[in-house]
Amino acid sequence: MNLAIVDISSKNHSSLVENWIRVAQYNEWKVSLYVSNDVLNNIDPALVAAVKIYIFDGRIAKKFLDLIYEHYLSNDIDKVVITSLQSNYIAFLFSKLKRCDFLITIHNVNAWIGRCKKFPLKYFIKYIVRRLYLFSSSAVLVSSDNLVRALKNVGRVSKPICVMPFKMTNPHKNDTHRSLVVYPGMISSNRKKYDVFYELCKNNPLVFFVLLGKASSSEDQVIVDRFSNLKNVVTFNDYVPKVDFNYHIDNAAIIFGDLNVTYRSNEYDETYGETKDSGLSYFSVENNTPLLVNSDFKNIENLAHATFYYDTCEEAQMHLDSLMDKNLHVPSSSLAEYSLAVVATRFSKF
Repeated sequence: MNLAIVDISSKNHSSLVENWIRVAQYNEWKVSLYVSNDVLNNIDPALVAAVKIYIFDGRIAKKFLDLIYEHYLSNDIDKVVITSLQSNYIAFLFSKLKRCDFLITIHNVNAWIGRCKKFPLKYFIKYIVRRLYLFSSSAVLVSSDNLVRALKNVGRVSKPICVMPFKMTNPHKNDTHRSLVVYPGMISSNRKKYDVFYELCKNNPLVFFVLLGKASSSEDQVIVDRFSNLKNVVTFNDYVPKVDFNYHIDNAAIIFGDLNVTYRSNEYDETYGETKDSGLSYFSVENNTPLLVNSDFKNIENLAHATFYYDTCEEAQMHLDSLMDKNLHVPSSSLAEYSLAVVATRFSKF
């Protein structure tokens, strides 16, 4: 099998590109990578040492996408995986890429099934492209069973839907004592809340906390500045380099979250845990780390054993004390379906 992996949209989804490379290598497939520089720079260099790479220079997206179709016609490619489609909509609309045998990855269900709140021209073009690629694909890829259910029950999608987790378990995880409480992801008051985390930081001066992301706007920088005044909190004012991000995730005793479960954009509404996944779930998976999160977020069902819910700051403190005392690691056996062997075997004959 010759697999093409395509992502010219989002470096934030580079972990999916890495997952597909690992799956291909496990199954002894050949791999061609069609990515932007941003995506490539976010991928482990060791993974791509034996991979054929085509880099999108940001200029003529349609020409770049048509190149993939040319390689498909010449039998250099058997199947195409698109890990994100979040930009260059006009190029995707008119490119020949959609004539390939391809799988499309969906991250936001309502956006893809057309449940938009308004239809100005720019959103209408996105709607057309999403529907076109959804129904032209041979199968749909999502990161959890939650999104499978939403696509089937709400979107009435009848074609095959496959789960490729956003993160797989890390076979080289840090099994020494972990001491950090980490709240990962871009700082955004539109998507998340921060008051409970601030109270925990303030009330536990001997515990080290990490606000692991940069502010998404000048208004959200105020949140970062507030935390930076606490001596036991690490904050960032710029994009967090991958090596720093991974270091703090690898050394987390607890992954923390406080989500605005209903995410509202100008275009559509999504519900975390139903129509949209949170990266929090997969940062927990990666290193078998407990997730401490607000109770109105419903985590992926098979991660229930790794999830500790709170309604109040007092409940969050109770879980924090218990988890830090035990230095709890989630048993690897309970996360077996997120291992490379299981994921790769599931896709071995797709």
